[in-house]
Amino acid sequence: MAFKFEDVTVTGWILLVVLIACAAGLIAISRSRQKWTPQMMANAAICMALSFVLSYIRLFKMPQGGSITPASLLPILAFAYYYGSIPGLVTGIAYGFLQMIQDPWIVGAVQAVLDYPLAFGCIVCAGVIGQLQRKQGWNELACWLGAVLATGAGRFICHVLSGVVFFAEYAEGTGMSPMVYSLSYNSFVFVDLAICLVVVAFPQVRKALARMSVKK
Repeated sequence: MAFKFEDVTVTGWILLVVLIACAAGLIAISRSRQKWTPQMMANAAICMALSFVLSYIRLFKMPQGGSITPASLLPILAFAYYYGSIPGLVTGIAYGFLQMIQDPWIVGAVQAVLDYPLAFGCIVCAGVIGQLQRKQGWNELACWLGAVLATGAGRFICHVLSGVVFFAEYAEGTGMSPMVYSLSYNSFVFVDLAICLVVVAFPQVRKALARMSVKK
């Protein structure tokens, strides 16, 4: 039987993309020569713990998963920003699995990967921007804001894809298509982003976060 692209379901394509993304991440990690020092591991653990604790302080909880928190993503995002893309990717994926354990809303394996490890793995964007800022000498505040926005955009895309495919039934009776419903539902991510942007705009906060990169 001849293979036909049109025979592949949307779920199948998303699974393929997820597998490719995971494979690319594993290849990048395996080829990375970055050594995890005791200080780096300690800071990763502290940042994950802070993010995890802050994620329990929910300003608003969504009915089908997701919540607005007081900048819970900022600690692990800061770790990625100061230590680079690969350590940031590893920490983000690990934190995604923690979130999966904390308050899971799972309907399938692909959806779980999209909404948790892959969505939070998008803090790799902060790692890339942080590396460029130090190498090119770009404006720190502008890069920080860009890191938050890029991370949030990646997370938003993952959640929207998951919503369109796996939570389409919730759009029934709303008068909205699954895509519009998913876009509107997952807009809570931007409220979370706005809180992070406001917090990181304070020089004192950035100065405090930068202390983790100081070698002792």
